[in-house]
Amino acid sequence: MRTMLISFGVALLAVAIVYISILFLDPGMNVEKAFGIIFYAFFGSGILTALVLMFRGRHR
Repeated sequence: MRTMLISFGVALLAVAIVYISILFLDPGMNVEKAFGIIFYAFFGSGILTALVLMFRGRHR
């Protein structure tokens, strides 16, 4: 449960950073492209964080 909550928090933080950077760097970006970037940033960072925490726990 702890790993899931940490991964979800990191994923939301990554989405917020990506969203803010899209607003500042390219405000004219179309919605489909921005949604794709945000969608994959959310899942990629969440899965990567979960894997890192899972493998880090095995080495202790």
